[in-house]
Amino acid sequence: MTIHQIECFLEAARTLNFTEAANHLYISQQGLSRQIASLEKELELRLFDRTTRDVRLTRSGELLLWRWKDIPKEIYDSVDMAREEGERAKRRINLSVVGMSGIIEMAGNILADYMAFDPEVEFEINEFTNIKDITNGNPDLMMTVTFTPSYEQLKEKCGLMVIKKLPLYYVMSKKNPLAQKEDVVMEDFKGETMLCLFKNFFAGAELRLFELIAKQEHVLQKARYYENVNSLELAIIANEGIHIGFKEFYHNYGERLVMHPMPNSRNQAYASVIIVWRKENEKRLESFIKFLKNNYN
Repeated sequence: MTIHQIECFLEAARTLNFTEAANHLYISQQGLSRQIASLEKELELRLFDRTTRDVRLTRSGELLLWRWKDIPKEIYDSVDMAREEGERAKRRINLSVVGMSGIIEMAGNILADYMAFDPEVEFEINEFTNIKDITNGNPDLMMTVTFTPSYEQLKEKCGLMVIKKLPLYYVMSKKNPLAQKEDVVMEDFKGETMLCLFKNFFAGAELRLFELIAKQEHVLQKARYYENVNSLELAIIANEGIHIGFKEFYHNYGERLVMHPMPNSRNQAYASVIIVWRKENEKRLESFIKFLKNNYN
C-alpha cells in the first residue's frame, strides 16, 4: 500500500466521480482506476460499487474514508516537521557543562548573550562529570573548571579557551579553629583531611592538586572523596576536613562556611573556567568561538 494509492482512494471517495478525482490528482482516469484496483486487490476488499450511472462507497470503503481521511495530511505535515527539525539540528550546538550551580549559571548567561547575537542558533545543554567525555564525540562543546593546567593533554585533538579566572580559597566549617584566624597559610592545615569531589571530577585536577600539596608542602596527607556536591558540602560544614574551591561552587557560603585565600591573602591562586571543543567541529562552531574570543577571552 502506498500513499499515492491512499490519495487516489480518498479523492475518489470524496467526489464519487473517477474522472473528477483523476483531474484533481493530475493523473488519467485509467491511472486512477488502476491504483484503486491494485489497492482493492491488496486489501482483499471491494471499496466502490460502480455502475454506468454512479459510483458509491461500500461499507468497507466508508469505514476507510472515515479512518484514512487525515492520513495524507498527517504524513506530509510530519515530513515537513522532520525536515524542519533536521535544519534546526544543523544549527544546534550541544554544550556539556560541569554540574555546579555557579558554572551552570555562568554558561546560561553566555548562551543567552550569544542567542541575542544570533537568534537562529539553538543550544542543547547537558551536565557531565568527567572532562574526558569530550573525546567520546557526544558534545560539541564542554564547559568545565580546572585547578591546574590539566587540560594541556587535550590540545592535540581539541581547541580550548579560558573564559574566566576564579579565585581559589581554603574552605572550612565555622567550627574549625582556623575559621577565626585573619590569615592562614598552608602550614596551618597540617594533619587536616582534604575533602574532594569524586576522582574523575575536573579530569582528576583535585587529585593532582592534593598530590602536589602533599608532596611539596608535607601538610595534607589524607584525602576523602564524595560522589556529589551536597555530600561534600555537608562534610565541610560538619568539620570533617577542608576543601579547596571557589565561591561559585557552594550553596551555603556566608552561612556555615569560611573561606581564606589560597595560598595566602597576598598571593591569590586561581581556577580556570574553560570551554573545550573538538577541532573537527571548529568550522561549524566558528561564529560561536569568535563570539567567545571577542567577549570573554
